[in-house]
Amino acid sequence: MGDFGKVDGSTGVFNKEGNIYDDLHIFDEKLVDVVNANPPVQGAREDVYIAASKRVKRAELKLDPKV
Repeated sequence: MGDFGKVDGSTGVFNKEGNIYDDLHIFDEKLVDVVNANPPVQGAREDVYIAASKRVKRAELKLDPKV
């Protein structure tokens, strides 16, 4: 949570450049105040992952080493 960076337009890969909660020294005072007033909150871990796409297919996820 809080990562910032750029998305490679040709691959769609997110290239992380930093995190607003870890890199407060690079921001202005107003942003630091906002981040300090709104600290990250640990949420409940989700047991279900949902992906949405026009071309996605639902399948079972196997976590064994077999390919």
